[in-house]
Amino acid sequence: MANSDKEFIVAVELGSSKISGIAGKKKDGTMQILAYAEEKTVGCVKRGVVYNIEKTYQSVNNIIAKLEAVLKTKISRAYVGLGGQSVRSYKCVIKRNLLTQSYITNEAIDAIRQESYEIPFNDYEVLENFPQEYVVDSSIIADPVGVMGTNIEGEFLDVIAKSNLRTNIETVFANAGVAIAEGLISPLQLANNVLTDAEKRSGCALVDLGADTTTLVVYKNNIVRYLVTIPLGCSNINKDLATLPIDDAETEDVKLKYGDACQDTDMSEEADPQFYTTSDGRQIDIATIKNVAEARMNEIIANVSNQIINSDYSGKLLAGLVITGGGSSMKNIVKAFVKGTKIDKVRVATKVNQMVVKTSNASNIVLDSAQSATIVSLLLAGTVPCGGETFDRVPDMFDQQQKEEERRRLREEADAAAAAEAQDAIAFDNVKTEIRNAIDKVKKQNDELRKYGSDKKVRQNAKELSLAILDETIGEKYEKAVAALQGKDKFKQSLKEGADLANLLKDAVDELTENVNHANKENSAWGRIKRTLNDLVSDDQ
Repeated sequence: MANSDKEFIVAVELGSSKISGIAGKKKDGTMQILAYAEEKTVGCVKRGVVYNIEKTYQSVNNIIAKLEAVLKTKISRAYVGLGGQSVRSYKCVIKRNLLTQSYITNEAIDAIRQESYEIPFNDYEVLENFPQEYVVDSSIIADPVGVMGTNIEGEFLDVIAKSNLRTNIETVFANAGVAIAEGLISPLQLANNVLTDAEKRSGCALVDLGADTTTLVVYKNNIVRYLVTIPLGCSNINKDLATLPIDDAETEDVKLKYGDACQDTDMSEEADPQFYTTSDGRQIDIATIKNVAEARMNEIIANVSNQIINSDYSGKLLAGLVITGGGSSMKNIVKAFVKGTKIDKVRVATKVNQMVVKTSNASNIVLDSAQSATIVSLLLAGTVPCGGETFDRVPDMFDQQQKEEERRRLREEADAAAAAEAQDAIAFDNVKTEIRNAIDKVKKQNDELRKYGSDKKVRQNAKELSLAILDETIGEKYEKAVAALQGKDKFKQSLKEGADLANLLKDAVDELTENVNHANKENSAWGRIKRTLNDLVSDDQ
């Protein structure tokens, strides 16, 4: 295929069982898939999180090379899915008192929402933020802008993840020489493309049964209400089967062939016991295999049920459950979820809602399958063209060497940037320690001034400290340390701590200055005369 058109979109999904890449182009309302490639993940992605950067890079690099060979065009950027064990929702409530009856402005709402990004977890970052509802003077209002009120309360849902989720992915793609067009939250993109508007409006829960994790997303009134990643997936069934023992290489096929999420309890018509013969000639009762698979799936379903209860939307999901992901193909999966969650309305989503077709160069992707729904959803979310320069031949060994050299250079730059960033973080922590020490020093000086304010030297020391300590502690050095971390989400909480400490120091210095002025006034000539006169009056009385 000679395709010189650069207007295609590329998306990459870093799954626990495989890494996949896809390229496509929208035409007349239909997404045409131009190329697809995948590689099994062995020892590089665990529970949706990159933990071996070098092995992940190699897989991503191979996938990009395969896509480029089909497209005859270099891939300059890609949309990448964000998911994994640490991705979950965090609900927060922000309150404001406007002091007087006032019209609520867009600026006020923006300020409240911005504050909702300040999560109390140092190593987490906010990936997305969803307003839930607003309360103005005890009245619940969907859009409070323009409403008169004195008190406003906003409830928000932050979708958060550990900071290293994004940074590890960024390092992988920097090594591969491919820019990240946007990091997309995989379960939310999946929900956008397998749930109907009616389901999201009426209330439903999407359950994505992955290899290492199971993700639950709850919708109500077209708003994301809850998101959690459960650290259990269908690969746990494989691990259980391996204890029977069945060889690791056979467990996936055995699960697909014999796995049953909800067996028929009526065994009266069952024939003689049947056995599975392993590659080394051993025989294992198929009933035992089914029991193992059912037990683990029941555990996953029980966790899903508990999380639906934790979401506070149990009993409010009028559209029921929608199941997708690789595990949704297991026999009797719908029956198992109905039994385990007590929710009668359950369906399996095997494909996206939009029109998608594939060309002959992408014949290796199965579209009407729950396993491909996430990567296709990421592709559908892309808007920026991802093509770079074109080439008329498949890159040769020389091209590969150049690419490896470029990768090494980029990796060295990334390592240097990471080291510099780590040093900046340490420097800012040291500045915060200095501010804490300065606050203690000012407080001690204040205590000494209260006790020995009549001593001129004590007053002089206090005055000198109040004049100098701010410049020494939160002057140019502090500003440089702040500037080095400004705009980086993972340091947002640390910067807030620094700002809070700086304000505490300013308040302490203001108090010390006020006390110095009062002590000087009390111990001036007129102050001493005034005290003497007051003492005489008191004696006369």
